[in-house]
Amino acid sequence: MTTNEKIAALRAAAKAAGADAVLLMTSDPHCSEYLPDYYNALPWFSGFTGENSTLVVTQEGSALWCDGRFYVQADKQLAGTEIACMHAGSAGVPTVAEYLADHVKAGQTLLLDGSCVPANLAHEYTEVLAKNGAVLKSQDVASAIWDASGERPALPDTPCELLTPAQTGATAGERIAMVRAELAKAGATALAVTGLDCVGWLLNLRARDLPCTPLAVAYALVTSQDCTLFVAPGRLSDADAATLAQSGVAIRGYGDLLDAVSKVDAGEVFLVDEKATNYDLYTALSAYKTVAGADPIFALKGVKNEVELKNIRECHIRDGVAVVRFEMDLEKALAEGRELYETDIEKMLQKRRAEQPGYLEDSFSTIAAWGPNAAMMHYHAEGEVNSKIQRRGFLLVDNGGQYDCGTTDITRTYPVGPLTEDERKYYTWVLQSHIDMARAVFLDYCTGFALDTFARGPVWAHKVNYRCGTGHGVGFISGVHEGPQSLRPNNPVVFKPGMTITDEPGIYETDEVGIRIENELECIDLGDNQYGHWLGFTPLTVVPIDTTPVLVDELSRVQIDWLNAFHKHVYETLAPRLNDEEKTWLANKCAPIGR
Repeated sequence: MTTNEKIAALRAAAKAAGADAVLLMTSDPHCSEYLPDYYNALPWFSGFTGENSTLVVTQEGSALWCDGRFYVQADKQLAGTEIACMHAGSAGVPTVAEYLADHVKAGQTLLLDGSCVPANLAHEYTEVLAKNGAVLKSQDVASAIWDASGERPALPDTPCELLTPAQTGATAGERIAMVRAELAKAGATALAVTGLDCVGWLLNLRARDLPCTPLAVAYALVTSQDCTLFVAPGRLSDADAATLAQSGVAIRGYGDLLDAVSKVDAGEVFLVDEKATNYDLYTALSAYKTVAGADPIFALKGVKNEVELKNIRECHIRDGVAVVRFEMDLEKALAEGRELYETDIEKMLQKRRAEQPGYLEDSFSTIAAWGPNAAMMHYHAEGEVNSKIQRRGFLLVDNGGQYDCGTTDITRTYPVGPLTEDERKYYTWVLQSHIDMARAVFLDYCTGFALDTFARGPVWAHKVNYRCGTGHGVGFISGVHEGPQSLRPNNPVVFKPGMTITDEPGIYETDEVGIRIENELECIDLGDNQYGHWLGFTPLTVVPIDTTPVLVDELSRVQIDWLNAFHKHVYETLAPRLNDEEKTWLANKCAPIGR
C-alpha cells in the first residue's frame, strides 16, 4: 500500500465506525519516550519516521505535526503524499488543537486510540471539540488495517529477569513500601504504574523489549494491600516469580490491567497523573476517588542510593576504558590515512565496549557527526546519510552503554585535522561552560532552572546560545533520559544528593560546526554553614577531554585548575586497568595545561 492508500483506509475505517476523523500520535499505553515498534503505527501510515509527531486524517484532508528537529526530514518523507506537513511551533502553523477546531465541525466525531494517547491531551481535544458541538471517542481503527497488512511487528516478549539487591540496593518489597509511604503523604492508597522505567524500578524488572533501553513492556498495580505485575505469561523464570512472590507481588497477564482496576476495593484512593496515564486507563480510574499528582516513583528513582552509586561509578570506569581504547583506535586510523565514515564510529565503539564485563548494549544510537553535520543536534548517520570523515575540523561523538551495573552517556568532540580560529573559540567557550556547570556550588533549594544558567554564562558572554537543555538525568540500567531532574530553563525540580545529571553545553552553528562536551555528574553534599545547606557536583565520567583545540588564555585560573584536577582523577582511576601503552597514551592526554 502507498501512503495515500493507507490514509484512505483510515478515512474509510472512520466513516465505517460512524466518525469523521482519526488522530494518531507517537505514543503507547505507557506514555513512553521510545516506543515498542508494535505500538508505533504513525510511521507505517504516514512514512514519517521521526519522533514526537501527530497525524490527523479527516474526510477532506490530512496533516502531520513534527517538531523542529525533524522539519527537513518530514518535508522529504511526506513529499508526494496527500499529507500536509505542519512545522510545529513555526509562525502561522496551527497547533493540533487549533486544526481540530477548524476541521471537525458540529455533530462530527474524532476517533483516537485512548490506550495510546495521554489523558491530558485527550481532555484538551475533548474541550476543543465540545466548543464546536463535536465529540471525541476512544476507538482504535488503525490496528485492524495495520494487522491485515501483515507488516505489524509483534509485541515484544524477550525474557525478563530481576536485578538483585546487590545491584539496586533494595528488594521489590522495600520499594513497594517506599511507594506506599509516598502515596500516604499524597492522601492516596493506590497507584497504577504505567511507565516502563517506573515498573522496572519498582520491581527490579528488566528485559530487552526496546532497543538500547533494557526494560519490559509491563504494568504494575499497587494498592494498600496488594501489588500485581502485569506481564505476558512465560516471560519470568519460576525462580524470579518466586522472588517477587516473597515481596508480595502477584503476576497476571499484560492485558489484564483494566479488568484488575475494575475489581479494586471501592475504598482505595488512586494517585493519578493525567500527563503520564493513557486516556482509557484514566477513564477507568475515574470510577474511584482520585488525587491528582505525579507518580512518586519518578522522584524516588531520580535519587540513586549508595549501592546504585557504587555500581554507577564502576560502570563509568568500564566505559572509560572502552572509550579510551576507542580514541586510540581512532587516532591510529587517522594517522594511517584510513578512509572512515561516520557509521564506522559506532562499530568501533561497540567493539571496545563489548570487551568490557557486563556490557549489554548501547544506551542509544551513537551520534557520530563530522563537521557541519554536528550542527544538527540529533543527527544520526545511516544509509545514504553517512559522511566521510575529512581531515579537517571536528568529529562529534555522542554515545553511551548499558552495563549490568549502570548506564552511561558521554560526548566528546575530536579535532580530526586543522581547525579554524572560530572552531577553536567555540570549543573553548563550550569547555568553559562545561567546567562552570561541573564546579557549581549551590544551596539545596536550587532547581534545574536555576542551575542551567551556570553553564550558559560563558557562551552568553559572546551572545551565543544553545536551543536545548544543558543536561538530563540518567537511569540505572534503564532509560538514558530520566527525570524528574534536568538542567533546562523550565525545570522546577530541586536538586538533591544522589541525583545524576549530564553536563552537555554546546555550540551549533548551522552548516558550519557543532561542538558538545558531556560528562555525567553526581550531585553531592558539601555541608552546612550559617547560610544554609550546600551542594555541588563530582564527575562520574572518566574520559579525558581533548585540550589541543583550547585557547588556554581564554580560561580562568579556576577553570584551568578544575580541568587539571579532572584529568588527574581520570588517569588515577583508569590507569590500573590499562596496559603500559595505554597508560602512556592516557598520561599524555591527561597532562596538565597552563599559560
